[in-house]
Amino acid sequence: MHRIHSLDYLKLGLAVLVAFGHTYWLQVNMTPYLYMVGNGLMRAMVPTFCIVAGYFLYSAVARDKGGKWLWRVTALYGFWMAVYLPFWLNEVHGPVSLVKTLAWGYFHLWFMAGILVAGAVILLLRGFARRIAPAYEYRILMAAAVVCALIGVVLQYVSLSGIMHIGVKKFSNGLFMCFPFVAIGYLCGRRVARLGMPGLPGRWLVLALTAIGLGLLMAEAWLVQAWRSDQVMLDIPASSYVAAPALFIATLGTAMPAPPLRLDPISASIYFMHVLALHLARSLGFQDLGELMLFAVGLPTLAALLLQRLPIPGFGKPKHRYDAQRGPRA
Repeated sequence: MHRIHSLDYLKLGLAVLVAFGHTYWLQVNMTPYLYMVGNGLMRAMVPTFCIVAGYFLYSAVARDKGGKWLWRVTALYGFWMAVYLPFWLNEVHGPVSLVKTLAWGYFHLWFMAGILVAGAVILLLRGFARRIAPAYEYRILMAAAVVCALIGVVLQYVSLSGIMHIGVKKFSNGLFMCFPFVAIGYLCGRRVARLGMPGLPGRWLVLALTAIGLGLLMAEAWLVQAWRSDQVMLDIPASSYVAAPALFIATLGTAMPAPPLRLDPISASIYFMHVLALHLARSLGFQDLGELMLFAVGLPTLAALLLQRLPIPGFGKPKHRYDAQRGPRA
């Protein structure tokens, strides 16, 4: 089976944007318009990553390898938590603190912890539905995803309103943020497996929804900063539930040429290693955006090119490839 090159390009672009976000250039130079970028447009990144993960989770489940998929995510998360151990160990002050740190993940690794939770929830719901009501398996999954999505968005806006204090980890987590989007990707994978690419919404409709969704992200961010100032964070825009799925489907339906080299180890390297690279850059006295991005993107890319032939989680050669036309197997 062939790789879906468009998703490889998408993941690379998203990884670069994550690295850019963690330079904190937007926060230092914050204006209402930049708020619309950082807390608007860029808030489609994590949801889109989650949808991609869910899409390939369906492929694993369809081949009866859901458990293996979950184990690989666990191993990948554990490996990089070990790599970043010197950065988070001083935050641990006892067994409870250790459990919370491992459950949440250090800094950017919270996403991997979230994907792990989301994947586990999907597999558990699938097993439960198949025993209790097999005919309603996907409806149960969709209903659970909708409920969790609503809870996450409502908790966030309650927190923003000041009615009561709700910590960001209460809603920006694997259950209330990652799970709904991973479920969307999972259901997209099922539909493509059953009906092929023609089973997805029409091209012009998807492109229109992508444009509308991105516009809604900026509008929602504008309203939030006008309401609560540009010092608050908008973690789960409600409009991301339009923008991220539309962006994913638009990308999935775009035929793109094979890149001259493998992109998946590079995007993985940028995502996992950019924080290390930024620490190194700042320790050497580099502060300009261009310098920080050169470290955050350039060093991980170089590392990926050197290490991709070694059996290191996130860099080793994948055992399975995915067909650009058929998508995940039924």
